[in-house]
Parts: sequence; structure tokens; C-alpha cells
Amino acid sequence: MLDWVSRIAFNESSPLESQGYENQFGFQRHKPQIMDCSHWHGHIEINYLFNCSADYLINGKKISVPEGKMIVFWASIPHQMIASSGEGEMVNIYIPLEAFLSWKFSDDFFSEILNGEVLVADSLHASDQYLTRMWERDLERKELALMLQVIDEIRNRIRRMSLESFSTFKLAQSSDLSDSKKLVTGLPHIQSILRFIADNYDQKITVKDIAAETGLHPNYAMKLFIRVLKISIKQYVNKLRLQHAQALLIDTNEPILNIALKAGFGSISRFYDIFHREYHKTPQQFRNSIVNPNSLVFSDN
Repeated sequence: MLDWVSRIAFNESSPLESQGYENQFGFQRHKPQIMDCSHWHGHIEINYLFNCSADYLINGKKISVPEGKMIVFWASIPHQMIASSGEGEMVNIYIPLEAFLSWKFSDDFFSEILNGEVLVADSLHASDQYLTRMWERDLERKELALMLQVIDEIRNRIRRMSLESFSTFKLAQSSDLSDSKKLVTGLPHIQSILRFIADNYDQKITVKDIAAETGLHPNYAMKLFIRVLKISIKQYVNKLRLQHAQALLIDTNEPILNIALKAGFGSISRFYDIFHREYHKTPQQFRNSIVNPNSLVFSDN
């Protein structure tokens, strides 16, 4: 978590291939840059356009975003910036999909994004430019407590957008969802799987349960999920559970056993094993580090 992606690098041999880093957050501030070709990656992407405007090609359709806007979209849809104007700068924020889904926005908000729509905040707030600069400074310090605070503030900024008025470009027409040439193959099934997992990850669920939600054979569901999200269903469920457990460790004083069960882990030993493998520390060490950020030296590995 200490290393955020500064940019999503292109794969020159296959620009539409997933670019990796799907499990890492990312932040980049830069002048708008024209892209030679489309690319895609698994994040939810936020673009702030400060004193500049941009034209995008998203899912094969051109959209024009005026200056002073904030857009949110699922970067798994092929996208490309094809033109820009103005002397300002833009900020890109990359949010891992499993983190975004754990934030529990409304079903309508999720559906718009997972159907390939681009959401546009009707206007930026006066604090947005200041906030993004503060986030940038905080991230440069590479302190876990500050990074978690930045994540909370990004989540709350998107939550505010979801509660206020926003527009869409009407890219996600129902006819598009079955057109594999226009949308990522299998996206309607993936949306159903993600929604089911988001609603049930804290319960005992199996791949068979998840596949049944879409009427797919479990083997096909697993292959489709890996092809689109570059992670297995089992790994994805565990990541959502870890997100939940991490939040409870930070925000509550609940015993670790209770946290393990609430997050959906079947046993305390399984929770410790998966948590340590992901974060290179025990749940208690993680909790202690938030209370006293200087009490541990964190590994970047």
C-alpha cells in the first residue's frame, strides 16, 4: 500500500492488454497528454480537469469533457485521450475495483459505472484543487496512516458526487451490453458476479454459489472473471474481506476474533494467515501501527 502507481504504463505490443497494477492505488498530476492508442486496466479511474478540457475515445465513442469537471469511469473499458485544450493540468486517481466495491455506494451508482458509463460531476468544488495537492503531499510522505486517510477522503469525495447531481454521456445503452465489439466481453455477467460478491462476501459463499447467480458453469465463470479482472474469484473475495477487516481494525476496538468473523473469514487462523500474507504483518501489528505510526518499520515488499 505504501507504493502508489504514478502512471499506467502502455504495453506497446498489445495496447488493449491489461496494464497491471490492478491491486494498487494510484495518483498522477500532469499536463494532459494525447494517447497514441487506447488501453485498459482494472481500476476505477477519476480524472480531474483543472483549467483544461479534453476529448476522449471511450468504448469506441468520442466524448468531450469541458474544463472544471471531474469524471469517474471503469478503466476496464478501452479508453484514450485524443485531444485537449487549455493551460491547466489534470489529476488521475486509480482505485482498485475491490476497494471501490467495498465502499458500498448505491446500486444505481455502481450499475452506471460497471455498465461502461462515464459519470461527470456537474461542477468541481472550490476545495478540489487544494484537496488533490494535499493528497499528493501526503502520499509523498509514504506513511501508512496518512495514506489510509487519503483513501478515506477520496472515498468521501466520490460519495459526495454520488449524492449530488452528476451527468452521464449515455454510452451504456442496453443494446451495447450484448455487443462484444463495443464492450468488454462478458461484462454483464461480470457485473452480476461483482454485485453478488459485494453483497455476500462476509458470508460463507463458494464459486458455485457465485456462478449460479449468472447461470454460468463455475469453470466458465472462473475463467471469465480472471480474463476481465486478472484475479481469481477466490482471491477477489479474500481482498474484499481484507478491506472490511482493515476498516474494522482502524475504526473500532473490537476483538480480532470478532473482526475475522464479521469480515467473512471462517476461522481466526485463516484470517491471520491471509492477512499476514497480504500486509506482511499481523492484524494486531497493523492496528498498533495506526495508533502509533512510528512503532513499526513497514516493508515495501
